[in-house]
Amino acid sequence: MELLLLIGLTLFLGQVGAALLRRIKVPQVVGYILMGVILGKSVLNWLDPATITGVTGIALGLIGFTIGSQLNIRQLRKLGKSILTISILEASMAFLLVALAVWALTGEFYKGLIFGSLASATAPAATVDVLEEYRCRGIFTTTLLAVVGIDDGIALLIYGVASSFAKVLYQPEISNGILSSILEPLRELGGSVVVGILLGLLFSRMLKYFNLPSERLSVTLAIVLVGCGLAEQLHLSLIMTNMVTGLVVGNLLPRKIGRLNSVVTGFSPPIYILFFALVGARLDVSLLPVMGMIGVVYIVARAAGKFGGAYLGALLSGAPSSVRKYLGLALFSQAGVAIGLAIAASSDFAAHGPEGAAFGSLVINTITATTFVVQMIGPSFTRIAVFAAGEAKEVGE
Repeated sequence: MELLLLIGLTLFLGQVGAALLRRIKVPQVVGYILMGVILGKSVLNWLDPATITGVTGIALGLIGFTIGSQLNIRQLRKLGKSILTISILEASMAFLLVALAVWALTGEFYKGLIFGSLASATAPAATVDVLEEYRCRGIFTTTLLAVVGIDDGIALLIYGVASSFAKVLYQPEISNGILSSILEPLRELGGSVVVGILLGLLFSRMLKYFNLPSERLSVTLAIVLVGCGLAEQLHLSLIMTNMVTGLVVGNLLPRKIGRLNSVVTGFSPPIYILFFALVGARLDVSLLPVMGMIGVVYIVARAAGKFGGAYLGALLSGAPSSVRKYLGLALFSQAGVAIGLAIAASSDFAAHGPEGAAFGSLVINTITATTFVVQMIGPSFTRIAVFAAGEAKEVGE
C-alpha cells in the first residue's frame, strides 16, 4: 500500500478507535493499539513497522521530554525519598516474584533470572498518554511520572546483573563477566544524564530568542531530535536523555514551560497515534496460545510484584495514602524496553546449542504475547488509579 495512504488510514482509524473506546471509559491509547493490531500482521497485514521509520524514536523522545518538563525540583526534593524507594522496590519485587515463580515452574534457575529481569521494566509511553488524556495533576501524578521515568534505568541494571548470572548458570563460557554487565548500564544512564543536562542548558539559552509558538515548536523538536540522535549514536537511553533535557528546561524556565508544553501537546497526537499503532502492528495475536503457563505465571507474578513493591515502598517512605493505595495499579504496562531486552537475551542464548536456541525463542514469544495482554489492560488500570487518587478529569469536562 502507498505509504502516505497507509499513514493517513492509520491516523484516521486510530482516532476512530480511540473515540469509540472512550465512550466506554477505556483510555484512547488502547484504541490506537487495537487499530494497529488490526492493520498489522495479526489481521490485515497492511501496516509494516519497518516502512514507517523514525516515529518510535520521535515519540519516545517527546514522551521523555514531557515527563521531565513536569517534574519540579522542589517537589522532587520533597518526594525524592519515596520516589527512589518505590522505584527500587516495585522493580525488585517484580523481578524477585517472577524469578521465583518461573524457577518453581521450570526447575531451571537461569530461566527464572531472565524472565524476572524482564519483568522489572515498565512502559512509560502508555502511562504518559493516559495522564495527558485525563489532564492529571498532583502528588500522585508527579510520583507516577518520576517512577516510570527512572524505572527503565533500574530495569537495565537488574537485567545486566541477572543475565550475567543466568549465563554463568547455563554455560560459564558464554558469560562476558558480571562487572562489565553492571558497568555498561551505568555508562548508558550516566551518559544520558550528562547529554540531557547539556542539551537542557543549551535549549534554555536558545528559547529567549524565539517567542512565536511556531518557533518554539520547531526549536523544541530540534532539541528532542538531537537528543534522540545523540542517544542512538552514543548507545544511551533515549527516554532518559530527553527526560533530563525536559527536567532542566522546566526548572530553569518554569514560567515558559507551560506554554511550551501546550505547543508540543498540540503537535504530538498524530505522532503518538502512529507510535502506538506501530506497537499494535508488531504484536502477534497468534502467539497468545503459545504463551502457556509461563506467560500466565509471568503476568500474575509481575503484577503482584509491581503492586506489592509500590505499596511497600510508599509505606516505608511515608508517601501519601493515595500513592500507597493506587500507584501499583498504574505500573502494569510493558513494551519497548522489555521486548528489547528479550531480544538481547534471545541472541545471547540462541548461538549456544539447540537448548539455548529453544530458550531464546521461548523468551521472545512469551514476552511478545504477555506484552499484548498488559498493553491492553495496563492503560485501563492507570485510568482507574488516577481517578481513585482524585487527580484526573473526564474528557470534555
